[in-house]
Amino acid sequence: MLSAIRNKSKGWVAYLIVGLITVPFALFGIQDYVSRSANNSIATVDGEDIDINVYYQELNTQQRNLQQQLGAAYTQEIDDAIKQTLLDSMINEKLIENYANSLDIVTLDDEVKSVIELNQAFSVDGEFSQDRYTQLLRLNSYSPAGYELAQSKSLTREQIKRNLSGSAFMSSIQIDQLNDLASQQREVSYIALNTSNYLDQVSVSKDQISDYFNENRSSFIEGRKVKVDFVELTLDAMDEPESPTNDDLQNLYEDNAELYTNSERRRAQHILVESEELANDLLDQINQGADFAELAKAKSEDSSSSEEGGDLGFFEKELMGAEFDEAAFAMNIGDVSDVVATDYGYFHIIKLTDIEAETMQAFNEVEEQLAALYIKNAKEKMLFSSLEEFINLSYEESLDMVADQFGLELQSSDYFGNGSSQYDAKFVASAFSSSVIDDGDDSEVMEIDSEKFVVLALSDLQSERERDLSEVEDQIESALKTASAKEVIEDIAESIASALSSGDEQTANNLISENNLEWVSEGWISRASELPYDVASMTFALSKPEEGRHTYSAQSANQLTSLVIDLSGVRVPEEDTNTGISALYLSQENNEMFVTLIRQLRDNAEIRVFSDLL
Repeated sequence: MLSAIRNKSKGWVAYLIVGLITVPFALFGIQDYVSRSANNSIATVDGEDIDINVYYQELNTQQRNLQQQLGAAYTQEIDDAIKQTLLDSMINEKLIENYANSLDIVTLDDEVKSVIELNQAFSVDGEFSQDRYTQLLRLNSYSPAGYELAQSKSLTREQIKRNLSGSAFMSSIQIDQLNDLASQQREVSYIALNTSNYLDQVSVSKDQISDYFNENRSSFIEGRKVKVDFVELTLDAMDEPESPTNDDLQNLYEDNAELYTNSERRRAQHILVESEELANDLLDQINQGADFAELAKAKSEDSSSSEEGGDLGFFEKELMGAEFDEAAFAMNIGDVSDVVATDYGYFHIIKLTDIEAETMQAFNEVEEQLAALYIKNAKEKMLFSSLEEFINLSYEESLDMVADQFGLELQSSDYFGNGSSQYDAKFVASAFSSSVIDDGDDSEVMEIDSEKFVVLALSDLQSERERDLSEVEDQIESALKTASAKEVIEDIAESIASALSSGDEQTANNLISENNLEWVSEGWISRASELPYDVASMTFALSKPEEGRHTYSAQSANQLTSLVIDLSGVRVPEEDTNTGISALYLSQENNEMFVTLIRQLRDNAEIRVFSDLL
């Protein structure tokens, strides 16, 4: 894949790569500048500076991350695309910021705080961790103030987007047409032919193998391989803390009461029916003394509980659906609910039969768990307190010195190539970065996960080499035989489809029988149906058959499989169906409106770019 990127990373392709790969780095946004020098700007928007310090800080981060991602595939074309994309983004942000100010749109500090505390990247054991927040920003060279300012600006931009969303609308006729199209069903059967069943019918000569090798030598080049030394700072490497006192555990028990609390549970019977009229009739019978369990056995459509008189056993909130919960958790034992409608078109009648109150596990029952949690928390604090020193020392000293200072093992990897799955993707990308391979520097400290941080250095480099024919002969023979078998099954599939389309069922049936093929009937399917070989999407791409006729088509599913598809019918469900397609359409229209707003703001703004500083 990277070789393809290397060969094609020119012009618009480079911008596409940047657009796709830099998206994951948008977690932190652009930090507010730390120091500003007079008139030191990369561009101005209506006389307001875009600070060059901010630009280069973010540029360095994106360049470093992309170099780690792409390794040797990182080109000057991609670097130029990063610079232009980043500058355009910063100009757009300044335009939106000014536009928001003109509309007096304000983002409150509490909103920013809430968004940050809900970000899972800053969570430890499901809770926001101030230590992790600080350390993660520090690891990515951002200050809390700068990150919070970026989040505030991001929320303001979202407010503008939400305001625009009210401007997009569709008529009821358009909504109905889209719903009909999205909910359309098609009746389909298919035959699958696989190359594995035809390999014995094809052969490949030595000359063909040799010719293929000579014509495709560039495909048989083994890329560079590296061997690296590395040091891991992990949670397990932290010293064991002192054993917690009873007071320590009691405090932890109280602070984490929700972990040891058993939620209230309720037990109920229910009767489930599709008709509201029937549900009301059954409720009248129950109110007049009819046996709830007997009615459930006779009338409930919930086969899993009807034989038990509708008994659902014990359940907690949020397990049975919002409407069901609202009724069941407002009842007393013995109560029977009114008819409860669901979003799925069904109707419940509920009878509450038992309640288990919320309980908390006793301290002595969870003492061992508390001790383990105390030790884990203590080790996490040690890990994050050690991390800054680990980062600084890794920057200043050799890996053996880092390992010795922290009492860690200096480890060595096997030889591995770029894109290898043998090691973590971050580890591999860092090993093939230009700073490690070309400059001989230690890598930056990588966060592999919340419990492991790693720094590495190059130990040895093996240059790329061309493999000998003897090394790849079997691989080439297999590929050529598969390609020949694919031609065979494509011809058979096309012959069957053509015969059926022309009404020659005899020929089609003979081919099916001779090749031991069989039809797989899927019946009526929707666009969302998950079928093998992507049959659903192929079926919905076919022309609608005429009344009483079929549409037959030969399709290539992949390099190993060909299909014959029989589309025998098309229908729209009679019941009204809200597919959500109109909401998706409006969302896309809203995004287009936002892009249009940006374009108009740019057209009306005075923008100066100091290109010589790029």
